[in-house]
Amino acid sequence: MKSYTQYLTENKKSWKFKVKTIHELTDEQCDRIEKHLGKYDSKGLGAARKTILQSAPRDFPQHRGYEVFTYDFETNLIASGWELANGIRNMLGLADGTLKIKGENEPDDNIEADGTEVKSILEDPDYDEANKVEAKDHYGDEYNTSFIKELLKLKKQKEKGNE
Repeated sequence: MKSYTQYLTENKKSWKFKVKTIHELTDEQCDRIEKHLGKYDSKGLGAARKTILQSAPRDFPQHRGYEVFTYDFETNLIASGWELANGIRNMLGLADGTLKIKGENEPDDNIEADGTEVKSILEDPDYDEANKVEAKDHYGDEYNTSFIKELLKLKKQKEKGNE
């Protein structure tokens, strides 16, 4: 039978995060972040990856013409992206909109690149994007009479063709 400590070591969980910033972090800043993440039992920051130059980056729509730098890290203690971002931002003295941290299972913000909020089509009770359809064109007394007239025309054409 396994001991309690064996169960604990087998069931260790880790949480993955991504740090995104519009400015490349210096080695000194990365060292300070790694030291700060030590209290969450982190394994250190990964190598920086950068995106191409974007006119309006998805995570930073208010900043125009920036490359976004992404760093990955894992923690063994649970923490929220908001908590980590505030701690690192305050420690490095960065402005509010320049650094974001998102956990692997945290949802994306519902903000498009132009800053407008994304709205689901299913939430619209009036179906504004649907094609406008006139009811009289598909059912009712007028539709039925026009349908009967059309059938009579087709019947007469068929009878003329048989003669």
